[in-house]
Amino acid sequence: MKLTLPTLTILFLSCFFLSCNTDDFIPKAEIEEQETVLSDDITTYNDNAFFKGYTLIAPLLSNNIYLINMEGFVVKKWESENRGIANYLTEEGNLVRSYIVSNQTFSFAGTTGGIEIFNFEGQKIWNWEYSTPEYSMHHDIEILPNGNILASVWDRKTSQEAIEKGRNPNLLFNSEVWPDRIIEVKPLGNNNAEIIWEWSIWDHLIQDFDSSKENFGVVAEHPELADINYSNGEANFNHVNSLFYIEEFDQIVFSSRRFNEFFIIDHSTTTQEATSHTGGQFNKGGDFLYRWGNPKAYKGGTDENQKLFGQHDVTYIANKPNNSGNFLVFNNEKHETLSSVDEINIPQQADGSYNLEPNVNNYPLHSAWSYVNTEINSPILSGARRLKNGNTLITSGTKGLLLEIDSDDNVVWKYTLPLEDKRIFKSFRYSIDQPPFEGEKLPVLNEKVE
Repeated sequence: MKLTLPTLTILFLSCFFLSCNTDDFIPKAEIEEQETVLSDDITTYNDNAFFKGYTLIAPLLSNNIYLINMEGFVVKKWESENRGIANYLTEEGNLVRSYIVSNQTFSFAGTTGGIEIFNFEGQKIWNWEYSTPEYSMHHDIEILPNGNILASVWDRKTSQEAIEKGRNPNLLFNSEVWPDRIIEVKPLGNNNAEIIWEWSIWDHLIQDFDSSKENFGVVAEHPELADINYSNGEANFNHVNSLFYIEEFDQIVFSSRRFNEFFIIDHSTTTQEATSHTGGQFNKGGDFLYRWGNPKAYKGGTDENQKLFGQHDVTYIANKPNNSGNFLVFNNEKHETLSSVDEINIPQQADGSYNLEPNVNNYPLHSAWSYVNTEINSPILSGARRLKNGNTLITSGTKGLLLEIDSDDNVVWKYTLPLEDKRIFKSFRYSIDQPPFEGEKLPVLNEKVE
């Protein structure tokens, strides 16, 4: 049969439309999956389950700070002349970080001494140093809703000052101790600042070693105070490694690695009230409102009652979804070679008050939820943050591993720092809908994490 031109045209169009209809049967998800390019540093990627946003990371002691997208590519980079430890983004998109200032007195790991702020475009807009032979900032900072900054500080006390506080001389290290202080810093123009509030553990000590000293007492009867002789002979006898502000109740929760506990204090006090045992909205002054993790530290329990071991990054999560408790913590050495992320349900009244009992192992006796995985094991550093969708972002600090799990403990996102030295203090996920992103997809930069 001879095919005429009209017949050929009909056959061609039939084949064309048939091929188009066939394309319609290709699943849309399959097409989208083909379009997603992942970094080699991403090994788990479930975009139907993870919390979409940008993740702030910074190798420990690095001059560089990065935002990466969910696919593991760099979309923002800040560069500093200073090596840093803690890094945070404000709601305006400013980067606030602690950095290292050389200090011969405070040479312990975690010493910082300076705070600097960069705008989102990468320009430094403020920096301030608080570092002398007598004191230095260290470890963590926390941004308050009013723009002020909380920072942890070591104060140098001589052996004589320590002994006057009842310190056992056998526990003195290099004839000095470094009690922790928390300061609230108000940034001012021209790289100046004002300390508008402060609290010191030095004002809230007890001991049963030297009956001639003013703070002598029965340690177990005063869990609102810290035993100056509990920890070993290092000068850094508190080792505060994380700060978190509880806005609902104007409280601060901090983690003490040496005591293996976290503590809650009242921020509503004046600085004068913070030195005392009365005042503030809870009328406790600067005494501990609550403490949890190791009742041995106040002689209210035994080794069997200890629940926290070298922990980091305690945060308040009662206002977050998918919570079985109100505090979240990375428990570094829960077992000899096993870390965990624990959720703790501290008995808390509606007004934010607590019932801290003497002579007992304070409640709860166990964590409300734990995520245990050999993959996240890290004896130091590390953190865990509850995300807005109820997932949890976990940072294994020595492994440079970032793991996001859902409410059923399924791993939905996994990223590993592509460096030989993988240490990282902690990481944060910021929603794509918050300023300065406001839903905008940031372009991938020709940058590598280094």
